[in-house]
Amino acid sequence: MTRTTKAPAAACPWELIGFADGSTQERAAVAWIIADKIMKERAGHCRGYQLWRDAVLKGMALSGDDARLVQPFIRPVFGLPPKGNEAEDHVPGHVGEWLWYLLTHEEQLRGHELALLEAPSWSVTEGGGDGFVVHRIPEAGSDTALIFKLWEIKKFTGGGSVSDTITKAATQLANRGDEYVAKISWANSKLPGDLGLLMTELTELWMRADPRGGAGVSVSTNMATAPKRAAFTQVPTYLPQLVHPGQLRGLVIATKDFTAFATQVRGYLWSAL
Repeated sequence: MTRTTKAPAAACPWELIGFADGSTQERAAVAWIIADKIMKERAGHCRGYQLWRDAVLKGMALSGDDARLVQPFIRPVFGLPPKGNEAEDHVPGHVGEWLWYLLTHEEQLRGHELALLEAPSWSVTEGGGDGFVVHRIPEAGSDTALIFKLWEIKKFTGGGSVSDTITKAATQLANRGDEYVAKISWANSKLPGDLGLLMTELTELWMRADPRGGAGVSVSTNMATAPKRAAFTQVPTYLPQLVHPGQLRGLVIATKDFTAFATQVRGYLWSAL
């Protein structure tokens, strides 16, 4: 994996994360990491995750009540074998969200401590923002402050352009960002301490474009269609109120044949059924 900073002085700087072609085993390993994390997050509170993991590693399909226990954690996004869901674009879209989530979790930002990172939603069609992250940063003396970013996460697998996809994401943040943060503040209203206090102020901070808030756009795509230079230049046009340094960010995650890669993730999820 390579991570390259692009346009660092722009109003919306962005990064390009590229996964090299590598070997079949390397590609499969990345797909397995994502599939395993999806099941651990979605089913880890019950026996479903361990049942699924043991079955996959042993190469044995679950049956009866064990299969029934695992299926509800896979069906909402990925459908069930052999046909899956009618909306095939849901699979790469959801895998793109998990890529953003895992890469954000591993990201090392100087002077930033990860305080809250929401996992992707239960289903692709669920209303609300796609990604939300809070960092704790140092202030004067020994105090710290919380800053947040609301992310819209898309996939581009052909038809139109990556630029069109970025524009669509920025438009969504502009038109519905207040709804997204309102839902986030409600869902996290019982958090303790400074995170709980942030939730009481979250919607107002977003509405007045407070420097503590910001927005990001992430696009997962094929290596061949990943932008090389200009990208995200249109984002400030749709979010003109976010003028403070660091309030806007862009991210492109590129793999060879992203749709096939997402299908491979689904294959691991299905392999226990």
